Amino acid sequence: MVSLHDLLLESNAFDANVIYAGRQCSRANTARDYPGGCFHFIRSGTAELVIPGQPNVLIDQPSLVFFANARAHAVQAVDVDGVEMVCAVASYDKAFTRAVELSFPDYLIVPLHHLSAIGQVLEAFFTEAQSRTPGSKTLANRLCMVVLTYLTHSVMQRNDPSAGLLGASADQRIAAVVSAIHDQFDNELDLETLAGLAGMSRSRFVERFAELVGKSPHHYLMNYRITMAKRLLATGLPVKVVAMRVGYQTASAFVRKFRELEGVTPGAWAQ
Repeated sequence: MVSLHDLLLESNAFDANVIYAGRQCSRANTARDYPGGCFHFIRSGTAELVIPGQPNVLIDQPSLVFFANARAHAVQAVDVDGVEMVCAVASYDKAFTRAVELSFPDYLIVPLHHLSAIGQVLEAFFTEAQSRTPGSKTLANRLCMVVLTYLTHSVMQRNDPSAGLLGASADQRIAAVVSAIHDQFDNELDLETLAGLAGMSRSRFVERFAELVGKSPHHYLMNYRITMAKRLLATGLPVKVVAMRVGYQTASAFVRKFRELEGVTPGAWAQ
């Protein structure tokens, strides 16, 4: 089984593009829908992470905020001193996109001192991102790729229970189930079936899955179905068609689950 770490090391699997470097002094930064994954390297200052519909998260130390997938959000300064930071957007090839969809939680906030092993890389990244000399932006983009590779490796080494598929890769039985969910999410996948794929009792399977992935098998499957549903809705397909394609027997059941997880109906989300 090819791991996310292996995919990251493929030369064309991942790309990064620095879009901002400087000091943000205004609290008026509104939540944006970034096109893919997104990095915010906060070098100094106190900030708040703003995600619509969720409580703001205070960030009071130098940190990396990483969204693996597109999600409306903003990082804004708390006080008049502002926040010194570098922001970059990420794009993935098809293979990595498939693997990354639910591998990370919605977002990670990693204090930069946790990345001390690549401290020199981070310093070089900040320097090149803020430089205007020829080639600096390209070098900053490459250094950003190094950071994501290290971040992935670090999460796997810590066996972080919030790491989704990264955590699952520590146990081939659980990894096989996650892979099956990704491939067969539109089929009937009950607990008995999933535990059988893992070759474990139901109780032990649920315990081990939650330990490594950070959520129950049921919730992981539901979240993955809704993730795939949003992709289909974005193409303009009717709600009834999308419901069937992601494994729901009725549109009403799909609408209830979508509203529960996203806070709006599929129709409203698609508009």
